[in-house]
Amino acid sequence: MMIRCIVVDDEPLARARLRALLEEADADVSVLAEAAGGAEALRLVAELQPDLLFLDVAMPVMNGFDVIDRLPAPRPHIVMVTAHDDHALRAFEANAIDYLTKPVRLARLNATLARLGDRDAMRRAGRETGAPRDQRAIGTLPRITVHAGRRLRVIPIDDIKWIEAREKLVHVHTAAGVFIADFTLDELEARLDATRFLRTHRAHIVNAAIVRELIPWFAGSCALKLDDGTQIPVARRRVREIRELLGG
Repeated sequence: MMIRCIVVDDEPLARARLRALLEEADADVSVLAEAAGGAEALRLVAELQPDLLFLDVAMPVMNGFDVIDRLPAPRPHIVMVTAHDDHALRAFEANAIDYLTKPVRLARLNATLARLGDRDAMRRAGRETGAPRDQRAIGTLPRITVHAGRRLRVIPIDDIKWIEAREKLVHVHTAAGVFIADFTLDELEARLDATRFLRTHRAHIVNAAIVRELIPWFAGSCALKLDDGTQIPVARRRVREIRELLGG
């Protein structure tokens, strides 16, 4: 399926490079137009109705996030493009499907386009079968940006072991360490794949892939034992749901 896109960047060389990469990409992509600024981008989106918008973050007068705020619904898929990685969190909060840093590499671009193709295939399948649209699947996060000291770190969702709300902060536990996220636990629950991440308790979300045992506790509650021996509480009202999700 042809992906129809618009490239938005105030730098002509950056637009030319991205267009050249799109011509080499594995996916079938058509660049409908280029825009050098936010106002022009909004006009072209309204006129051409693209599937995808490659949107530079740092532009004069109207930056990429200003453009997103002004896009009418239904808006195209958005891929943010920038020379810096300190806008990653805002990009994912704005429901961008991906975030590319300059200079964009072909392999990274191909991965982004493949993700877009998978998402559109899921939407088409839903329409063809008459299945209701899963609102959680639309905004599923492929990765999460967390705080690692004074820097931001991007963690693939598969690397998350469990997430805990504690002391008014959300702690993301991975094999590489524990990091602080700016999302609330409720926001993460809404943006994570419900078949892979289990909300076991008001303060915990667990990656189902690393659950090794369900341990009965007192008063009808239980705990999940993870592959590293950690035990995560399961609220009594969620026990039946968790058992079903785990196939028990």
